[in-house]
Amino acid sequence: IIIQTPFMMNIKEFEKEIPILELELPKEDTIEAILVSTVKDLDYDSQPNSEDEREIISASKGLSIMEAEWTYRKIIAEKNRITKNEINLIIKEKEQIIKKSGVLEYFHPQGDFNEVGGMENLKDWLGKRGKAFSNDAKEFGLVSPKGVMLLGIPGCGKSLVSKTIANEWELPLLKLDLGSVFGSLVGESEARMREALSLAEAISPSILWIDEIEKGLSGITNGGDGGTSAKVFGTLLTWMQEKKNEVFVISTANDISALPPELLRKGRFDEIFFVDLPSAQEREDIFKIHIEKKKREIGNFDFNELRNKSVGFSGAEIEEAVNEALFIAYDSNKELDIKHIEEALEKTFPLSRTMESTIKDLRSWAKVRARFASNGKSEELPESKECIPTLPQEKSNPFIN
Repeated sequence: IIIQTPFMMNIKEFEKEIPILELELPKEDTIEAILVSTVKDLDYDSQPNSEDEREIISASKGLSIMEAEWTYRKIIAEKNRITKNEINLIIKEKEQIIKKSGVLEYFHPQGDFNEVGGMENLKDWLGKRGKAFSNDAKEFGLVSPKGVMLLGIPGCGKSLVSKTIANEWELPLLKLDLGSVFGSLVGESEARMREALSLAEAISPSILWIDEIEKGLSGITNGGDGGTSAKVFGTLLTWMQEKKNEVFVISTANDISALPPELLRKGRFDEIFFVDLPSAQEREDIFKIHIEKKKREIGNFDFNELRNKSVGFSGAEIEEAVNEALFIAYDSNKELDIKHIEEALEKTFPLSRTMESTIKDLRSWAKVRARFASNGKSEELPESKECIPTLPQEKSNPFIN
């Protein structure tokens, strides 16, 4: 008797009676056989050459046998050919299949390191690790990099760097949503996590991005889910330590106190970087990046003045200040100038003013436990001259003890 199921069975009565065989997604040689067989069966005029075949097979990693054959037949029916020019169609089909999993999301590579202001240490480190996926690097003796943890203040570019790495390294980027992993049935959450991780390995070499990982693992500390979060977390930790395929894991986090200590130990990640508020020079670079994106000449702006008036601002807040300045200029029927940006900065209340103590604690923690992503020295936060109101306390009810 052969019982085929999409998820791992856990029936106590059958544990000692039935051996379990877990079928992986097809490897490159299997995909090649499917491609050759499909092309031969359809017998159309334009045949892919050997170079096209290699690129098509590489783009098809992560598809099942039926999905690969169906995708090839669909492309040939529409285009009457299948060459490397149709790889974008294969990626679109794969993107739809990945979305159906409900756990992973396929991101198209976008941007590059030139769009990231500052973070010289991090960009230099990533530039060296990106070369380790080549065959020459393996022959030289390099091991495949495991991943990197980006800790720091919200809005300082952690997610932006995660998106640009895929484009710099020319690797597919998969985003793992830990919140969607959890299911209502017993064992479903662990099965969904294993499915997502096996899919990331099937598409290897690839990049797996886990954004704000501390929020997805919040159930570990309070134990309010009956231990499900701990089991899912254990599955993830074991995979990060033992994975054999080339999957580079990028995790971002804002709240260090919410992270389990076993996640931060050496072996899970190659390095832990702390992303601080941008320094004066980095703020100037960020202003230039966003002003150039708006097709304005950067020579028309006094950046010394802008960086002096944006102390304590994150990269995201600077970007929004430039956007707000454009609205102000357009409403005034004038061209964008420095006065509009200064006005937008004055109207912005940066997060650093309300998180002053938290930022100081983060910096103290990072000095001995992480590498700083930037070369610039951390600036002292300006003292807020405004009184931040607190919520009024409820008056005690005399009728309730």
